[in-house]
Amino acid sequence: PFTAQITVDPTSLKAADHPDIKLRNLPASYQFSGQDPEAAVVASPSTKIDSSVVGGVHDLIGLTHLHEPAILHALRLRYDADIIYTSTGPILIAVNPFKKMDYLYSEEVMEEYRIQGEHAKSSGGSGAGIASKTPFKQTKATLGRLGKQHDLEDKLPPHAYKTADEAYRAMMRGIENSMLMTRGGARSRRSSTGGLADLPTNQSILVSGESGAGKTVTTKIVLNYFAMLSKRIQEEESRKRRESNYSPACSPMKNNSGRRQLSPMMTSCPPDNDEDQVCIEQQVLQSNPILEAFGNARTLRNDNSSRFGKYIDIQFTSQGKLSGAKIETYLLEKVRLIHPGKGERNYHVFYQFLASATKEERREYMIQNMGLQDFRLLSQTETYARRDGVK
Repeated sequence: PFTAQITVDPTSLKAADHPDIKLRNLPASYQFSGQDPEAAVVASPSTKIDSSVVGGVHDLIGLTHLHEPAILHALRLRYDADIIYTSTGPILIAVNPFKKMDYLYSEEVMEEYRIQGEHAKSSGGSGAGIASKTPFKQTKATLGRLGKQHDLEDKLPPHAYKTADEAYRAMMRGIENSMLMTRGGARSRRSSTGGLADLPTNQSILVSGESGAGKTVTTKIVLNYFAMLSKRIQEEESRKRRESNYSPACSPMKNNSGRRQLSPMMTSCPPDNDEDQVCIEQQVLQSNPILEAFGNARTLRNDNSSRFGKYIDIQFTSQGKLSGAKIETYLLEKVRLIHPGKGERNYHVFYQFLASATKEERREYMIQNMGLQDFRLLSQTETYARRDGVK
């Protein structure tokens, strides 16, 4: 039995927003249809659903009924339209498209999200109120894939760049607040350790998902965005130095033998550095192939599956430039070394070495004319190639 009975005037529903009313089985006038005929979404007046957005919303919190069928339906509609990113509050959902979508990660798109972040910072808000923009103006086909790129808050659509930018801006706000408190004589309010660790400066981005979901690629995308932000700041500082006729030296990363070293801590080099100088942005990005060679393998679901956990600690200067990075690995799947599963491969490094070893290296390691079939660790699964075309 119902504890209360509420009488509602249907004509007032268009303007009313009662927290105790959940509207169901509404007439067609209350249904919002997107580009897909199946995209009809039933909405109450309080729901932030935009009929111009595929799936009804960019943020699933705006759905009328936040349950599994509605969420999966919205994600399916967006996925069918090649829109792989959807927000649910502060969480970004990325659905692996299993195909290249280079237009989503171009320099122009990256710049659009950087500009939005800069505008949000200068306005002191989260980005609301920014004029509607779309970073995907190259072709009508691209617009068709993504739908109209503005939502009710006039923000760019969900993207890994957007998540990375929000974390970066939050970190910079924490750094600025720390500096203001220090200059304002707030040293007495510091933590007992004598630092400002209690201020919300450090940020974390957790990339999780099942095998083949795209965790490794997403991590690369985030790192590329941070490297771009650092490079832009470095370019601006370099321009100011040139104007003031001041050019500090940048030390090459070489040891006594002349070989390059991967330094755990290094200041960024100017953008006009020579090829013998390896900057921190390059070091962070170039470390990925090394980690993947020793820790990634082909599985039944993914040709480049990370078989280990990875924690990347990136340090920034007070100006927002990358100043260092530390990568910790854990939980390596050691059993794969001696017994990879049927239809899977061992770690990439073995295949890469045999494919690229010179005659001198083969003679040094006594493998002369041996191939993949000659090694039990590599031949027991009878799987040698990668399906993604990478050699």
